[in-house]
Amino acid sequence: MSRHIDEATARAAFARAVAGTQECFGDFFLARLLGLEITYPGDACEVTFDAADFLFNPQGTLHGGILATALDVAMGHLINRQNGSPGTTLEMKIQYLAPIRAGRVTCRGEALRRGGTWFLRAEARDAEGTLLAFATSTWKLLKRAAPG
Repeated sequence: MSRHIDEATARAAFARAVAGTQECFGDFFLARLLGLEITYPGDACEVTFDAADFLFNPQGTLHGGILATALDVAMGHLINRQNGSPGTTLEMKIQYLAPIRAGRVTCRGEALRRGGTWFLRAEARDAEGTLLAFATSTWKLLKRAAPG
C-alpha cells in the first residue's frame, strides 16, 4: 500500500516543534511536534491531538507508538501536577481496541494509587467518545532536582 503524506502539514508541525524556546512539562519538542494540548480537568490530565497523516503507519492508521506516547504523557504529566515532581515509567501495558484513521483523540490519565510508586490508568477516545485504547502503568517518583 502506498500513501501520500501532506508535506505542508508535516513541515508545519516540525517548524512548530523547533520554534519552542523551552523544554518543560506541557511545552517540549515532542509535544509540539505531535500537537499535544495538555489540560488538567479535576484530578485528571488530558492530552488531546489531531491524528495527522504524517503520524500514520503504512496501513493508514495512527501508529501505536504515537498513541502510546500520548497515553504516557497523560500519566506522567498527572504525576508531576499532583506530586510537584516528575516520575519515570517503570512499565506500561496498552490494549489497542480500534484503529484511528482521522480526527481528534483525547487521552485521559488518572491515578489509581499514589505513593513512592504510583499506579495509573489512561484511556484514549475519539471525538464521539468511542474507547480506542487504554493503558495501565507503574511509575516511580524521581527526586526533585536541586535548585541552581
